Amino acid sequence: MKFPLAAAAAVLATISAFCTQTATAEPCTGPFRQCAIGVNATCSRDADGKQRMTYWDFPGNTIQFERCVGGIFEAAGQPNPYKAGATAARGRGAGLTVPYTELLYPAQPNR
Repeated sequence: MKFPLAAAAAVLATISAFCTQTATAEPCTGPFRQCAIGVNATCSRDADGKQRMTYWDFPGNTIQFERCVGGIFEAAGQPNPYKAGATAARGRGAGLTVPYTELLYPAQPNR
């Protein structure tokens, strides 16, 4: 009996969704809130308390998010982590850290 590829993909996606959902959705907070809103991200907290921003990798979303985050770093007087040659600022305390993100990739039709 052959198992159709589409059915196998659907089963795998369902199992993956249940296994990776470790936290419930919550409002996006912190200095990168507007970046999350700009790409329609869903925010949650991991078991260690870190906020996770999850969004779909639609055209332009990743670049928009990185530009937003980089702009916030620069406005705070820190190097943009997405620019080549950026180094961590020393002696300025903890400062900002790049938000933890997860990209979701849309399913591609069989070609």
